[in-house]
Amino acid sequence: MKSLRALRHLLATTLLAVPCAVAAAGPEVPGPVRILVGFPAGGTIDVVARLVAEQMQGDLGVPVVVETLAGAGGQLAAQALKRAAPDGRTLMVAPDHTAVIVPLTVARPGFDSRTDFAPVGMVADYAGALAVSQASGIKDLPGLMRYVQAHPASGGVGVSAPGSKPQFQLDALARSQKLPLSAVPYRGSVPMVQDLAGGHIAAGITALGDFLEFHRAGKLHVIAVTGERRSGLLPEIPTAAESGYPLRLDFWVGLFAPAGTPQPLIARYNAALNKALDVPKVRERMAAVVFDPRPGSPSALRQRIAAELEQWEPIIAASGWVKQ
Repeated sequence: MKSLRALRHLLATTLLAVPCAVAAAGPEVPGPVRILVGFPAGGTIDVVARLVAEQMQGDLGVPVVVETLAGAGGQLAAQALKRAAPDGRTLMVAPDHTAVIVPLTVARPGFDSRTDFAPVGMVADYAGALAVSQASGIKDLPGLMRYVQAHPASGGVGVSAPGSKPQFQLDALARSQKLPLSAVPYRGSVPMVQDLAGGHIAAGITALGDFLEFHRAGKLHVIAVTGERRSGLLPEIPTAAESGYPLRLDFWVGLFAPAGTPQPLIARYNAALNKALDVPKVRERMAAVVFDPRPGSPSALRQRIAAELEQWEPIIAASGWVKQ
């Protein structure tokens, strides 16, 4: 009889727990869900999006698929997100370039990240880095500056895109240090890094993860990271600030929904995203491409966008950039 009473008690408490578990999970997701990515398949943004999608679908209980709409610095995906119904079926993983820089540099981007998107949450931060070709003979950041002063005609530094954070930071550094530095824009990090490894340009600046494989293979040399602190993967490489130069460059990736998406769904997706970012496999695979998971709230992402729009607008204006 004691065993029977114990079994009845267990069943009763289990049944009572079920509604609580459902309530904790939040509203039902009207799946399947697609996550738009505005950059090429196989790139770091795409890799991170697929990691997140794989983990979130188990938590949400519906298929979550990644759809690539590459082009124009993420504008195609952002425009598609704006057009999507705010029913929870469409999300977007996008970097700061799309959410912050494109609206400040393009005359008609086709979206406003402040009003057309509903932030779901931060996905990751990642640091930038400066690297030089092995053929240049440059050993460190002061050495690059001496090289630029001695070879003003060769002061071009490769950047991954025209009208990008690296381009504007280089321009600001050139003006503050009175150096003949100039950005050489490429259409993506891959061709820029290949040219740098081949010795066709002396230096380049982009995400640290894009340099890592070539640095380890001895095909180029990372001379400074542009984040607040050194990278755990290359602890011997100093920050630009440690080398004596005010070059600070961080990047990030966030998850967005169309404006007007119901707040209970936003909260559900935010919880699933933060849970995914805490999975050891996800953290390990992000670390391999030098991304730092950054779980947080929708409001924190909204505040970061507003702060960076305010930060970068005068920097871009001072560069003389004309919106195209």
